[in-house]
Amino acid sequence: MMRQVHKFGGASVRDAQAVRNVGRIVDDLCTGGIHPIVVVSAMAKSTNALEAIWSALPYGGDWQGACSAFLDFHASVAAELELPTELLDADVAAFKAVAQRLTGQPADDEAYDALGGFGERFSTRLVHAHLAQRGLRAVWQSAWQWVKTDAHHRAAVVDVPSTGTAVRAALERLGEDVAVTQGFVGGSADGKPTTLGREGSDYTGALLAEASGAERLVVWKDVEGVMTGDPRRWPLAEKVNALDHATAERMSRAGAGVLHPSTMAPLQRSGIPLEVRSFQHPDRTGTVISSARPDQPLPRLWAFEGEGDRTVVRCVTGSPQGVVDEWNRAFPERPAVGTTADPDIPGCFQLGFTH
Repeated sequence: MMRQVHKFGGASVRDAQAVRNVGRIVDDLCTGGIHPIVVVSAMAKSTNALEAIWSALPYGGDWQGACSAFLDFHASVAAELELPTELLDADVAAFKAVAQRLTGQPADDEAYDALGGFGERFSTRLVHAHLAQRGLRAVWQSAWQWVKTDAHHRAAVVDVPSTGTAVRAALERLGEDVAVTQGFVGGSADGKPTTLGREGSDYTGALLAEASGAERLVVWKDVEGVMTGDPRRWPLAEKVNALDHATAERMSRAGAGVLHPSTMAPLQRSGIPLEVRSFQHPDRTGTVISSARPDQPLPRLWAFEGEGDRTVVRCVTGSPQGVVDEWNRAFPERPAVGTTADPDIPGCFQLGFTH
């Protein structure tokens, strides 16, 4: 069977219906001769909820009340999926123990990592149980044991050789079973939980693809591929059929938000392609990102950072010629007056405005 890594983001597991959709996708992959490693993010908005809890715990008070909405949400999804009522009991107990330990303590980065990965812990438990419910030979695996990092909390540096050794040993033990594991998280040498930075699940997928020698990494999102700009912010957005690794990395560094900025490095080292596909339309072809440069010249690629008047607008393109004109056609009410080459990102230009 062909090994692939499939990463499902928070929107793809946002509720019970979405988890069922993931189950259908994984089932179809297995039926089609694919041997997937399934990487799952926290369910939509769960990380935001955990960050709010982390910020509140130092002040003490009713920590159980602060945590109840997070726990009740996951329990309701388990019930709707008709999973065993005791499925999450051990995870709930572990979560409460950590929250109680952190109550009244400083909201530092180590505390963040101790709490922040519970979204992935709960989501993978639900996805794994649902896959087993469908009759798939799925096994829950701990990325805290797979992804070896230093102790730089909230932005841990991965020990790539040690991670590769751990992943390959685990996969050899699993044989033909489907591994279900977490994105975003890792573990330090002294056994403490770490995280790879927000949106780090894409990076996890790339690390596991490299370690396992996968044929490809597929990232499932709520768009049909990489777009020329965020459709919510760029009215001229169109899907890009193919990109090279280097351009995709520049887009991420520019703030496009399509993929975690570190995602490309493992794929470039190993020559593994990445495909961005839509979980809403799983039969459609997405965007393939590989080491090969596209046959056709790429369109201008737009990235936005910030909100309102503080938004920084960048364009990834071979030449600044025509960038201002294209922006002004899209936003005549906020005309750009020029571009400046980004000193840190080759082929990237920041737009300037009068106000």
